[in-house]
Amino acid sequence: MILGTAKTHFDEDTQRAKQLVEHANGLSAGCVKDDILRSAWMLAVGASDAYFCDAYADLIARTLRAKDKEPAIELPKRVGNLQVPVTAVIREAGGWRWRMAARGLIERESVLSISEIKSLFNHFFTQSRKLMNNSTIEPWILHTDSNQRLWGISKTAYRALGNKEKRHARDAAVDKFEARMTSIFQRRHDCIHNCDRPKIAVQAIQKSVVEKAIEDIEFLVNRCHEEFVTEFPQYLIACGFSAITRNAVI
Repeated sequence: MILGTAKTHFDEDTQRAKQLVEHANGLSAGCVKDDILRSAWMLAVGASDAYFCDAYADLIARTLRAKDKEPAIELPKRVGNLQVPVTAVIREAGGWRWRMAARGLIERESVLSISEIKSLFNHFFTQSRKLMNNSTIEPWILHTDSNQRLWGISKTAYRALGNKEKRHARDAAVDKFEARMTSIFQRRHDCIHNCDRPKIAVQAIQKSVVEKAIEDIEFLVNRCHEEFVTEFPQYLIACGFSAITRNAVI
């Protein structure tokens, strides 16, 4: 299944983060409790980073496997120009070598910004279906799991707007969403690199704040996962791969 392992690992890792939060909740107030909450935050952000790295490697590997089966197909420049590690291709046998080669492309990278997610994955999407822009964000705003803190507007308020106002609201919502995720990713950076002390004092942390951060990380990954699973078969069709090849690599 497309991205099955990446998504399973993400779900397992975010569950570990939630268990840390619950463990911290049973402790008395103090540094240990707060640092366990910080650990949960870092683990949840790490889970999203791992998901996007694994997902990218998975989609690239499936594309390379398809190309291996139909060498005459000309891949889009973004994929065709990738510098695939030769040693990974030589060392591994069968279709697995493409996964190892694709993993080698991104193993030293981190995917901790919305712009980086878009940069990596948008070439798998058609022009009208690019990730997280004015044209495609409405289903996310109106999703059952959506919440106002992500967008700066409630689902009810958004539905009440006219078409022109909705366009403006979507622009603002995209900016709000990116700012929210940036703040979540930055807090992880502060915890790892500055012991959660970006200036002088250690930042305060509460259980409810961590729970909301984990919830928003899950929202981002779940929506992206749904988009990737939907769009990748269409990408293979657009490349010109036959149904037999598509079925073999999906």
